[in-house]
Amino acid sequence: MSKIEDAALRLEAAVARLERAIESSGDRAGDGAAESRRLVADLAAAKDDYAALEATTTRVATRLDATIERLNAALGAT
Repeated sequence: MSKIEDAALRLEAAVARLERAIESSGDRAGDGAAESRRLVADLAAAKDDYAALEATTTRVATRLDATIERLNAALGAT
């Protein structure tokens, strides 16, 4: 599995956890502070995953652009 796919899966899992937490937060009265801390931690994990995915995507795009430029130069030289 590529780094992009792995990061995307982690981000998707974190978002799913947040959605489940939001849905179930109404079911648990009196547990608000602990739930808030868990949601904050899940959000931080999702942001970290997103940042990793964004960095990987930027690196891939840069490398693809460089490869395209080299190919265009090679095709123009022939």
